[in-house]
Amino acid sequence: MRCASNSTNLSPPLCCTPFTVSVSAFPQAPVSTNSLSHRIVAAFTLLTAVVAGLFAVAIVVFINQSEIQLVAEGMNRQLDVIVSTALLDTPPYLGPELSLFRSTGGDDSMLPTWLRGLAPGFREIEFDGVDWHVLVRDVDDQRYILVLDQIEFEQREDMLYIAASTGFVLSVLAAFLIGTGTAHRVIAPVIRLAGQVQHRDQLLPLAPPLAADYPANEVGQLALAFDNTLNQLRQALDRERLFTSDVSHELRTPLMVIASTCELLLETLPPTARERVQLERIQHAADEMRELVETFLWLTRGTGSAGHQASSSSLIEIAEEQLRRWRPEAIKRGLQLDFTPIDDDARRYPTPMLRAVLSNLLRNALHYTDSGSVRLELLHDGFRVIDTGAGIPEAQRLSVFSPFVRGDQTRGDGIGIGLSLVQRICAQQGWQIQLTEADGGGCNFRIFLH
Repeated sequence: MRCASNSTNLSPPLCCTPFTVSVSAFPQAPVSTNSLSHRIVAAFTLLTAVVAGLFAVAIVVFINQSEIQLVAEGMNRQLDVIVSTALLDTPPYLGPELSLFRSTGGDDSMLPTWLRGLAPGFREIEFDGVDWHVLVRDVDDQRYILVLDQIEFEQREDMLYIAASTGFVLSVLAAFLIGTGTAHRVIAPVIRLAGQVQHRDQLLPLAPPLAADYPANEVGQLALAFDNTLNQLRQALDRERLFTSDVSHELRTPLMVIASTCELLLETLPPTARERVQLERIQHAADEMRELVETFLWLTRGTGSAGHQASSSSLIEIAEEQLRRWRPEAIKRGLQLDFTPIDDDARRYPTPMLRAVLSNLLRNALHYTDSGSVRLELLHDGFRVIDTGAGIPEAQRLSVFSPFVRGDQTRGDGIGIGLSLVQRICAQQGWQIQLTEADGGGCNFRIFLH
C-alpha cells in the first residue's frame, strides 16, 4: 500500500479496482422497510393468529368428538328401546330421521346393499352423497341396524365451522388493529427522540437535555445516554474550536513575520544577488503555509467556501504552478513528469483548496513510483493523476481515505492524512473522487470538479 512521505499532508492514494468515493459529508443510512413498528405489528398479529387458530381447531375437534359420542349414546339407547319392544311384540317408535333394518339368522339378503356385511358397532357411512350414522347390534338370532341421517348434524357442523372461522378472522383483524395502535404508541417516543438527536441545535451549548422530556423507562434511559454522549461531543467541539483559534493566532503571527522579513530583505538585495532565489522560495513557502493553515481551519470549522472565493485561480494556473514545484523532485527520482493541458475554460476555483488537492496527489504519485512516469491530465470537468507505481492491495482500498491510515509503512515519515484531507476538501466543495487502476498498473486518480 502507499502513503505520503511528507509528515503534514499525505496519505496513500487509491487505485487498481474502480472505486468512487462519495463526497457527501454524512450520508444517511437507508431506512429498512422492515421497521421496528412493522415487526411489532407482525409479531402481535402472528401470535394472535397462532393462538386463535389453535383454539378454533381445538374447539371444532372437541365439539365434533362430543357430538359423535352423544349421537352414539343416543342411538344405543334408542336401539335398547327398540329391542325391548320387539321382544314384547310391540311396534317400535322411530323418529323422522331414524330408519330400522332387521335380518334373521344371518341372512343379509333382505338388507340394502350398502348395509350388508357390517360388523356390530357404531360407524359413519357415506351412501348416495349422504352421510349416515349406523349402529349395528346382534341380539340372539336377530340383527338390528339403526340408521340416522346426518343432515342436521352436518348443518350444525357447518355453523360451527363458520363461527370458528369468523372468530379466527376477527381475532386476527383485532390483533392487527391493536398491534398497529400499540406499535405507534411504543415507537412514537423513539421517533421523537431520533428527530431531536438529529436536530443540529442539539450540538449547541444551550440545547436543553433530552431526558427531561421522557419518563424514567427504557426510552428515558436512551435519552439520558444521548445527553451524555452529546455533552461529550459538545466538549470535544469546544476544545477543537479553542485549539483552532489558538492555532490560527499563533501560526499567523510568525508566518507574517517571515513574509515581511523576506520582503524587506528582497528590497535590500540587488536583483542579481544569489540569495534572492532562496528568499523567494522562503516567501513562497510562507504564503503556502498561510493558505494551508486557513484551509485546515476552514475544514475543521465546517464553514462554507465563501471565504475562499476572493482567492481563486483557474485549473491550468494551479497545474502549472504545481508542475514547477514538483518537477525537480521528479528529476531527482529519475521519473518523467508529463503534462497534458487543455484550453483554459476560465472557470475559477478556490486556490488553497485546489492547490492542496493537486499537491497531495502529485506528491503521492511521485513518492510511490519507483520507475516510469507520473502524468497530469487536465480535462474539461476536472483532472487526473496517473502513475506507473505498484498500486494498492484490494483489501486496503476502502480505508485509505481514513485519517492516519498509512499504506507501506517502510516508505517515508508521513502520518497518513493526505488523502483524508483531499477527500474532505472534495466533500466540502462538491467535487467527486474516482480511483481506478491505470493501464499497466499503478493508480489513476480522477477528480471531477463539476
